[in-house]
Amino acid sequence: MNFLPVIIYSIVYAALNVSGAALIKTELKTAQLLGVKEYFFFLFRLRVMLGFAVVFISALVLIKGLSIAKISLINPMATGVNFVFTLAVGYFLFNERIGWAHYLGVLMILMGILVISAAER
Repeated sequence: MNFLPVIIYSIVYAALNVSGAALIKTELKTAQLLGVKEYFFFLFRLRVMLGFAVVFISALVLIKGLSIAKISLINPMATGVNFVFTLAVGYFLFNERIGWAHYLGVLMILMGILVISAAER
């Protein structure tokens, strides 16, 4: 099996998924979701709708990835890359603190991806 497409789909999925979530998160900085009314109007902000659209596109990419590889390979890989991208976006865009436990978690995720990939060969 050629792993390059699996890696590419995983990276594209994660990049789109995290980008969509980041768009929504940026709108949450100025929103106060105190009730159903505020939540409803929040969902129709342009950046939030765009964020949902990007997340939807990421789901389509994941579906394509699932069509070419086993779920036991593509899903852990895509999810692991998603975690790594999420930490990076949190750190660089939202100034979130990253501690040693985060680094250890990322290392364990990447090691898990390598183990799963090796098991599939």
